[in-house]
Amino acid sequence: MTNNVVTLSWLLAQDLPQRQAYIFTERPSTFNHNATFINEKKYVIHDYSPNIASDSRHLKAMRACPVAGSNFPILVTRDINPLIKEHWSKWLPFFPQPDIRLFDQEDTGEKLLIVNFPFESFPAKKHAVHPDVHYKLSSKTRIPEMGAPCPRYMSRDNYTLPCMIKATQGKAKRGTFLVRTEEEARKAFDELSKHFCHAEPVITEVIENIAKCLIAQLYLFQDGKIYWLGVKCKTNMPFAKQRIGNVPTPDVNWNEQRELKELLRDVVTPVTQYLHQNGYFGFTGVEILVNGEGSYVIDVNLKISSSTNLLLIAPHMAALGFPISFVTDILTTNVKHLLEAIDQLNQQGKGRVILLADGELSVEFHHKACVVLFSRNSEDALQLRQELATKAQIVKNN
Repeated sequence: MTNNVVTLSWLLAQDLPQRQAYIFTERPSTFNHNATFINEKKYVIHDYSPNIASDSRHLKAMRACPVAGSNFPILVTRDINPLIKEHWSKWLPFFPQPDIRLFDQEDTGEKLLIVNFPFESFPAKKHAVHPDVHYKLSSKTRIPEMGAPCPRYMSRDNYTLPCMIKATQGKAKRGTFLVRTEEEARKAFDELSKHFCHAEPVITEVIENIAKCLIAQLYLFQDGKIYWLGVKCKTNMPFAKQRIGNVPTPDVNWNEQRELKELLRDVVTPVTQYLHQNGYFGFTGVEILVNGEGSYVIDVNLKISSSTNLLLIAPHMAALGFPISFVTDILTTNVKHLLEAIDQLNQQGKGRVILLADGELSVEFHHKACVVLFSRNSEDALQLRQELATKAQIVKNN
């Protein structure tokens, strides 16, 4: 580990006094009342799902812990298994040990919270970025104002098919509809009206013949400068060209990063300038579709995301000879057995498997785990995944 290794808190410490803030990446919910924090009246988010029975957003938040660094503590709402902390120390030795604390046991006092989304239950002065600014700039309605190329925006009274209909503040794919017919459009409008407080949706043209969907991750400093973290590839997009063969596209290929930065830099620059001019600083993800005609910004995420965490780890793994990485979610029955299987695979030297998150998911004691497979090439990554499934007795993997 070097003293200047780039971590979440190392970047944040360039803008905020050291030890005077906490990183807190667990998001509130509007529709899932099993969540720890609820945004019911203010800063609402479309995270509606018809099958809400539990809440696993703490697992998403856990993924930031190994790359948090030591400049600021990171808060979690559930304790992390000591075996997982040992795993991070063993297989991610280039990162300093994170200062992980339980939210309900910590007196945060007057210190700021660096959050992924505004909280209705926290006063505005607790947010590192003013929550009104954070919420406004997170809205998809702001994208046409940013000056970057984007899909043509339309209105509810004047749109053409096919089109995309989206909630202005959505989560993952929730509140996003690809519609080809008037009947599909009506159902999408009805769904959003029923579950999203009648907020006016965003309607855009569909970008067809997509060659790539890329997410540029960076840190935007308070002075307007940026630290470029890298680019993650997103797969399974509507209207995307299908890859030939059985080998999937990796989430990150570190050997392509220089080329991808050159491709996206001019698209991302007006976005960061707009965010800076409107009072935002912090981690930023710009989602961009690429086809034969150009590049188009379709989303701007103002948060520490899974892509952020992956891209902080990726250069270290590339230095070990493993530039390819795949993120996969699995169901397993025993974290101890999973970590033992990972140790065996990592000791073979064919790649490196990192467990980012694990937690009890159901009364059957299945655990939902997120692992990253780092390897020399995509074929080796697939072999690692198959061996992991066999050794760890995985119930299901995606």
